[in-house]
Amino acid sequence: MDVQEWYEAFRRQVRRNPWADGLREAALTGTLGRWTALLTEVVAGACEELGLKVAARGQDSRILPILRQEYLGLDVLAFPKGESPRWVKPVLAFELENSQKEEVIAYALWKVCMVRVAWGGVFCYRREPEQVGEILPTLAEVVQALAPDMELMVVVGTRNRAEDFPDGFFRPYRWDVNYKRFRLMGG
Repeated sequence: MDVQEWYEAFRRQVRRNPWADGLREAALTGTLGRWTALLTEVVAGACEELGLKVAARGQDSRILPILRQEYLGLDVLAFPKGESPRWVKPVLAFELENSQKEEVIAYALWKVCMVRVAWGGVFCYRREPEQVGEILPTLAEVVQALAPDMELMVVVGTRNRAEDFPDGFFRPYRWDVNYKRFRLMGG
């Protein structure tokens, strides 16, 4: 599955599940711990909808021989479904960062880039839409320095567009290898 297919599953999960109202309210009130917890459930749900097993913060997982909520310190890891060896490799990795500090968000992207997966994603939150343009060049520096052999997606939630939830609220960006920057995804 590619980034666009996964993001469409994410959008379906946000719409059909009870998380939408909670996410919108958490964004409007700045309750970012709750925002992250709810968003973790949505991201995990999107992975499961596409037939993947998930290890996520707040959910006990027995995918590997040891019980954990998260593996490798990453908020969400997705694994192939079905019979697998005891030590299976993840296929997707996600970090959900609620800090407003650019360096903390950049660190979340760095963590995702360190894992050998097909592609990875970072979710972050900015209060105002103009802050989105400020964070993307910082994140591009991370990718340019590391040149990871994977696709990358950054999804930015903004409080300003919460009335358009979820479509106007979440803005997905995909790493463009040719132009060396994050570009807004279609759909």
